[in-house]
Amino acid sequence: MADEQRTPGAFTRFFSILNENLWELVQLNFIFLLTCIPIITTGPALAALTACLSDMVRKRRRDEPVLPRYFAAFRSCFLPALPWGLTLLAGTAILVLALSWYGTLAMTDWFYVPFMALSLLGLIFFLGIAFHLFLLLPERVQMRTRQNEDSKEDSVEISREGNQPGTETPLLRAAALHALARMKQTLAGLLIAFILLALQFLLLPATVPLILTLGLSVPGLIMAQACTEQTEDF
Repeated sequence: MADEQRTPGAFTRFFSILNENLWELVQLNFIFLLTCIPIITTGPALAALTACLSDMVRKRRRDEPVLPRYFAAFRSCFLPALPWGLTLLAGTAILVLALSWYGTLAMTDWFYVPFMALSLLGLIFFLGIAFHLFLLLPERVQMRTRQNEDSKEDSVEISREGNQPGTETPLLRAAALHALARMKQTLAGLLIAFILLALQFLLLPATVPLILTLGLSVPGLIMAQACTEQTEDF
């Protein structure tokens, strides 16, 4: 009986989600690319994408069209996500440059190998925490919106429940706690997503159709599945 009730494995769940939401993933991929074109809107676009992918993993809002949900999250998260997106772009660029620089030096001098390794580890943890942050951001925005609506109706009840924004865990700290709690899953998701993205770019221009349809949404779904489960525990 226990075997019959066993929870499906991660790969089984992933392909089930992929099969159920294939067309939605194509739509998300295309609209995500479009909304990232201005570059500075990368943060809001990532927040909107991760919000939709999180709903897929958790099987929420399945009867609602995905594009209106994406644009609603994009608008609501625009200002909060804007600086985080710029931070992600700048931090990734700095760490990639450091990794490339120390990697080149390490080829001729073993003294720089530890610096190359530190740059790689820094990049991995930076990206892992960043993805958790963009998963949490839409939820924080929705929670604060509900609090603002409730405060107009019954501010005394909100105060009694202790749901004021000042009592919540800071976003960056919460993202780091999530990443640490699911370190193995986050690292595995990052590795698989990186391999998929690297193969796409190494095989250009043959992979252009894939990049335009599922090239970003599928790696994002992998990361969302790795990072989303048990986030309610924090």
